[in-house]
Amino acid sequence: MRRSAVQLCAALKNAGETAAVVDEWPPGSLWLGFLVGALGGMAVAAVMALLCVRLGLNQIVIGIALTLGLEGLTALLHHFQFSRSYPRLPAADKMPIPLLADIPVLGPALFQHHLIVYFAVALVFVMIYIYRRTQLGLNLQAAGDKPAALDVAGINVIRTRTTAVLTTGALAGLGGAYLANVGAGIFIPFITNGAGFLGIVLAMLARGRPLWVLFGALLFGVCLSLTTAMQVAGINMPTDVIQMLPFLAVIIMLVLFGRKASLPAALGLPYERGAR
Repeated sequence: MRRSAVQLCAALKNAGETAAVVDEWPPGSLWLGFLVGALGGMAVAAVMALLCVRLGLNQIVIGIALTLGLEGLTALLHHFQFSRSYPRLPAADKMPIPLLADIPVLGPALFQHHLIVYFAVALVFVMIYIYRRTQLGLNLQAAGDKPAALDVAGINVIRTRTTAVLTTGALAGLGGAYLANVGAGIFIPFITNGAGFLGIVLAMLARGRPLWVLFGALLFGVCLSLTTAMQVAGINMPTDVIQMLPFLAVIIMLVLFGRKASLPAALGLPYERGAR
């Protein structure tokens, strides 16, 4: 049976919304699937950038429309491509880190993953450097906080925001491709099951600090894994209650830290030169 690289592609982190498409590729094309996932995310992000950044339409409305529309399109494409079948993918190769992977319990959980996972963790520290040490990082922060000041400095605000949207769309699409190709090994419609909205909470609570995003994602990941572990262990608890745990963790985090959370002052506001 040939390998079907069926993947979830896409997301719009900038608007806090997700969307997905389904694709099929020939055997041995896992990395090509990642590439297509990133390009799929960037394509959807390009629509978001055109409508919201350049045309100034409401980001919330456009984000919801893209989410609902592309979730339906995903289900339609999956039905057209595979009908009612759900082909599974062979297990992806993992790259255990020597010595660390042998640590009981924590070793297999933290240090025995596909290479793309280590790339994602490394990217957090790359973003820390970009934010704190480079002009690009300052430009990105100014584009969200004080776009007029960025414009006065001679930097194109629209171009900066568009670049940010396209980049985050590509990264979110890469994450979606990992979810289907490696994490689940299968694609089904609505595969994220609402978990993508946790990214909104992470962004709000992190307040522009990538390391907080990493720790928050780790916490929510533990909660998601706990739901599976509790079901496998046969704990006498309703399934709906178990699946609610990650979102309950989100609510607790918001209650504890939500008051101190902040978002960029100009987030979601279209920029027009000279407007007040």
